[in-house]
Amino acid sequence: MTHTSFVHLSSVQISAAIRAANELVLFCAPGLQQSIAAALVNAKNQLGKDKVRVVLDVNDSTMRLGYGEFDAVTLLTEGDVDVRIEQGLRTCVLVCDKVGYAFFTPPMLVELQDDKHVGVNAMALHPEQVRNVIDSIFPNPTTHPNLESKPELGQESLSGQLVQEVKTALDANPPQMFDLARKVNVFNAYVEFVELRLTGLHIARHTVQLPRELTLALRDDATARRLLTTFRLVDSDSRVAKDAAVIDQKVRQLRERLTRSLGDELGSVMLRSKRKEFATAVATLQHEIAQFQAKVLERLGKEIEASRKKLVEGLLPAMKKTPPEALTTQVSGKPSADILRRYLDDELQKVFPTTESLIREMKLEWIPKGVTYETLSNKDFQLRVREAFAYEDWKIPFAEFEAAPSSTPTLPLFMNGG
Repeated sequence: MTHTSFVHLSSVQISAAIRAANELVLFCAPGLQQSIAAALVNAKNQLGKDKVRVVLDVNDSTMRLGYGEFDAVTLLTEGDVDVRIEQGLRTCVLVCDKVGYAFFTPPMLVELQDDKHVGVNAMALHPEQVRNVIDSIFPNPTTHPNLESKPELGQESLSGQLVQEVKTALDANPPQMFDLARKVNVFNAYVEFVELRLTGLHIARHTVQLPRELTLALRDDATARRLLTTFRLVDSDSRVAKDAAVIDQKVRQLRERLTRSLGDELGSVMLRSKRKEFATAVATLQHEIAQFQAKVLERLGKEIEASRKKLVEGLLPAMKKTPPEALTTQVSGKPSADILRRYLDDELQKVFPTTESLIREMKLEWIPKGVTYETLSNKDFQLRVREAFAYEDWKIPFAEFEAAPSSTPTLPLFMNGG
């Protein structure tokens, strides 16, 4: 290894440095590759178990992020290497004899860990720093009698039980294919599925199902029965309905302006570059809905009450001809018009919703969703996205998409003219 201050350390270089060590090896990182694990096992066999120490974050969630390979951990345990555990560890340090480096290893979910990447990822440690690292992580009471033997990191040895627990957890919920995940992350930086759902504002469409005993009273008038089986709560010409329709129109305009439908089976998508604008517009509309709820409560209650009374008067003539049995069994003689009105109003109140319940239903929800690799690979999806955003330069995101390395063959995506 070079003694330049800032360098690139690949897994090949780390493995070579470990194999070349003659005195001591210390490796500290969230995880590691099998090639490094094999070099550490070899170093342990050559130098002795007390001259090689490894500190890792052995955890199933860490493995799912792509910090190393679990098979590398089992390789170390099978090779009887001194492996210590440090929960949440993200610091990386390598010491071979008197040379040390602090380095960075990205999770495979974000970046491929291979030797093709040549960027700087390590900093050489000064001799005093190397000694401090060794004393902190690999203290030796024989050579440093004044130091406590307990290390700062990796105080607990890796147990076979923990290894088995992590293996069981990974078998039950395996890590995703990191190369595919990186591709999806690249694409999701440009487009995302979005569901914009408005509920409760279509006041003029609200209907109630009339009680069966009331509709039976209309059996002599087939036309009336068809019209009155359901009843609109609020007239479409009412002030409440018109104010609600204004908000509904604004939601439709937002949906049409910033989202594009790819069909019922796929849903709608929007450009991620418009996410902030979209979120701001949704928040503004949600505030308008809250204001509408506050001011419409009393007015909506009056309109529902007026609709109910109108329906009572509309049903009254038929009820006079054929009073329902549920009423006639409760009165002596033929029920009067006033009693029929009271009965109709009582029965309708049972099925008419309260104003408060209607107000609670008024809301605008925004549900963003990422694009999965399976959807992304669908040729029909690719075609529909291109058609939906005809003026977007798709060569840019998909050039980056292809730049995300993959260990599996990639499908052709949005090729020019295809």
